Amino acid sequence: MQARLKKSLYVGLAALTFASVAGTANANAAEKTNGKNDTAKVSKNKKATPKKKVAKKQTAKKAAPKKTAAKKTAPKKVAPKKEKVYPTFEYNDLEFDAAKANVNATGTAGLYNKPSSRKGARLVASKAKMSQLGNSKNMGDTFYVDAMAKNSNGTLYARVTSMNKQYHGWVYAGRTDFSEDLSQITGGVNYYETMTPAALPTQTDGYYLKGALWTTPWRTQTDSAKVGLESASGYRNTDTFRIDNATTVRSGALYYHVVDNNMPSLTGWVYSGNLSGSMTSDLGYTIRYVDQATGSTVDTKTVALTALGQMNNGDTVPFTNELANKFMPAGYKFANLGNVDNVKAGGNGLVYINKNKDATSKIKFYKLVRNGASSTKVALDTSKLNVPYLTNDQMSSLTGNPGFNVDMSKLESQLLGNGQSLNYLVDMNSQKDSNNKDFYNTYTYDAADTRADNANTKYGSTISVIYTETQNAGQSPQSNVNTGSKNYLDQ
Repeated sequence: MQARLKKSLYVGLAALTFASVAGTANANAAEKTNGKNDTAKVSKNKKATPKKKVAKKQTAKKAAPKKTAAKKTAPKKVAPKKEKVYPTFEYNDLEFDAAKANVNATGTAGLYNKPSSRKGARLVASKAKMSQLGNSKNMGDTFYVDAMAKNSNGTLYARVTSMNKQYHGWVYAGRTDFSEDLSQITGGVNYYETMTPAALPTQTDGYYLKGALWTTPWRTQTDSAKVGLESASGYRNTDTFRIDNATTVRSGALYYHVVDNNMPSLTGWVYSGNLSGSMTSDLGYTIRYVDQATGSTVDTKTVALTALGQMNNGDTVPFTNELANKFMPAGYKFANLGNVDNVKAGGNGLVYINKNKDATSKIKFYKLVRNGASSTKVALDTSKLNVPYLTNDQMSSLTGNPGFNVDMSKLESQLLGNGQSLNYLVDMNSQKDSNNKDFYNTYTYDAADTRADNANTKYGSTISVIYTETQNAGQSPQSNVNTGSKNYLDQ
């Protein structure tokens, strides 16, 4: 039993020794594997002393967040972009009379290649540019209208083109239908009259063309065109023309409408600068007017044959008293004919004349009663006014040749101007107002209205003198001047 025990002991010790060697070998191998810096260095002369085990400071480790399975979230729904909704449109071509199809830019809306509320509309001319065109004096900057568009919101647009063709497009035109009457158009353009009536010249016959003849003044209508004189059968460059109408245009130029005396079917508009009223003696008929009393020549005129009734050279047309009166100098009257040729190129006629006897005008007093833009002339009761008596010297300004218009400048300097006898009148009768207070009226000479009213008044005719009425508080200062004459009054 001891033997077995001893044997067991030896075997156990051997096993233990083997296990110890094996463990050491394994530990060395592990240290080499873990790296050089982890191997303990031992001096050859010193015994290795085991390292003191220092208790590592226990630090609380942050708890790692628990890994949780990512929640599956549904992707956010992105609302689709709203498409801009554009209105729908209705288009209509318009056919206005060419004279009534014109508009002028106001500068309150731009010009676009299509109605501005339509998708893809592009600016052609800004508001500033349209304002510039609207204020221009250039004939080409007038627009004409040839179509209308209406969108589903009720907004209207006009298709316009400038007369010079530089601008074309659509402009805002308000909300009032203008398809039948262009004067109803509003917004970016206004209705525009391209021709303004003007006064006829003193001489209306015997003119020659020096330039183009137009169907309407240049660029006043879309269809303005030159009249083909070369193709006009029967037209001669010696033809004379008479003026029967006159107009001014956007640029301020004056145009005359003329008729060919030789061929009345040939008519048209001509710029006033392209008319010549001069006639050479070899082409026309020369009339000499002589004062019968003095023998002096008062006037000499060379007129076109057509103006004297000679429509075709070679025709026998006598020069008559009626023809002599047609070109009578102002302030004279016919006496008799002297030596006269028949009406022919290079012909001559002698006419004796007498100066008209002077005539004296009378005066009638008026006030203007205004009602808005209109006014009415109301005669003043001279029996209630402190109308002055005038001397013969003062009344001399009322006398002149009945063939001439009254000289208003002379009349004002002697009678009507500031400080003159008829410049200021007083109503001598006091009146009561609605509050039973006294007032009286005074009257001050109105030069502008008086001159306008007497533009064609000749000596011998009644002169209308217009006053401005003013109401004054208190009693009228009753006074009058009783020396001289009141025969100048047209009562």
